[in-house]
Amino acid sequence: MLFKMSIVQDYKKLGFSKGLISLYSGKLLLDFGISIFSLFLPIFLFKTYNNINFVILYFVATSLGYFIILPFGARLMNIIGLKNSIFVSIILRAFYFWVFFNFLKDPLLYSILAIILVILIRSLFWLPFHTEAAELSDKKSRGKQFGIILSIASFLGIIAPMIGGLVLENYSFATLAILGLLSTVISLIPFFFLPPLKEEYTWTFKETLQYFFHPFNRNMVVAYMSDGLANIVQLIFWPLFIFILLDEKYQAVGYITAAIILTGVILRLFIGQLLDKFNKTKLVKVGTILNSTAWLLKVAVVSTLQIFFVSIYHALAMIVLRTSLDTLVYEKAADRGHYIDEYTVIKEMAIHLGKIIGLLLIALLLLFFPLQVSFVIAAIASLFIILLK
Repeated sequence: MLFKMSIVQDYKKLGFSKGLISLYSGKLLLDFGISIFSLFLPIFLFKTYNNINFVILYFVATSLGYFIILPFGARLMNIIGLKNSIFVSIILRAFYFWVFFNFLKDPLLYSILAIILVILIRSLFWLPFHTEAAELSDKKSRGKQFGIILSIASFLGIIAPMIGGLVLENYSFATLAILGLLSTVISLIPFFFLPPLKEEYTWTFKETLQYFFHPFNRNMVVAYMSDGLANIVQLIFWPLFIFILLDEKYQAVGYITAAIILTGVILRLFIGQLLDKFNKTKLVKVGTILNSTAWLLKVAVVSTLQIFFVSIYHALAMIVLRTSLDTLVYEKAADRGHYIDEYTVIKEMAIHLGKIIGLLLIALLLLFFPLQVSFVIAAIASLFIILLK
């Protein structure tokens, strides 16, 4: 009991800055809109294209475009500023949802528009967002701060898939797009209160590539590539797999996803508490091993009950890995001082290069093996996240 009271008191003393509250209030609203939508996006694309290779091509195109454009987006941030860059990205995100509202009218045209918008949104949003988060968070309490933020995101994440599944069972994907658009527009309000921080991205495109491939950054780049690969398997192939296993019932997918997220919410708060007492690098190692074994267990899943229990184990693994890894990432970014945005660009490029390589490899393997081969690739890739030190 005393331990629980101590945790509550510790969290009250965290001292979130107004800027960090504004940043993550807006981000949580954005996430809610995209969470309603993104769980079912690969399923929608698969049913629309009727070809898994076209789904893979869509996601390869978005990551490849982002990899190429990001250094130029960083230079644009120098001109318009961090806050304005985030605003523009949110307006573009609203158009992105409009594209999916109209998607079935001309899938080829709207696929191209969606890919272009995703590239621009990422290029304008993630760099200023991560830069602001690293500068506005408190070095001594990042673990607990991000523990709270991720737990709030998880509560919203419980509701989102349930709403998404319910809407798809009774209405259409276009209705989901409208809900995502509304949440995106509302998110503009808290972003208005962000402080006017200033960072300047100093590298040219050539210099960015030189630093990206420099031996000094090799371990970091490989670690983030591995993280990106595992994430894209979680985003595309796991939802497709459980959708097929659950007899293509959207509502069932939404409810089981919500139940899995619910099991991890309280535990995430405790992990956030532990992060500031234990070495984050060691926790990343533990989370890496748990995450890898979770992917291997998913290969053997053949029933709804197994989906639930294996997903709970994976959720626990991700609590350890993601909370500790995300905190470690912001600490490393903040430690770079003036080069915080350059570090973030390298990180983002590595994540999406990992997605590109992983998707192309999986596309090749799917010619010979079932969908579960993607889980084996994710399990192997997850082990290399341990290189981040």
